[in-house]
Amino acid sequence: MELTETLIDGAIDSITGFMVARAAKQYHEPITKMMERFLLSNTYKLLSDKDTGLYWDSLSETYAMLINEIEGRS
Repeated sequence: MELTETLIDGAIDSITGFMVARAAKQYHEPITKMMERFLLSNTYKLLSDKDTGLYWDSLSETYAMLINEIEGRS
């Protein structure tokens, strides 16, 4: 399987949806509010920067990164 721009974009979109839905549930926030928080996060900035390869990393590690950011931990 060739790693194309379309495939990477799809992975980023899918990961974004997963992260937002899971965090919204965990923090009892509306999806729309959590989506806004996520899109403004450093985690999303790294995820959407294709050079970082974060879209290829473990979902649980990426989610932990997001939670640490939400909770103000480094």
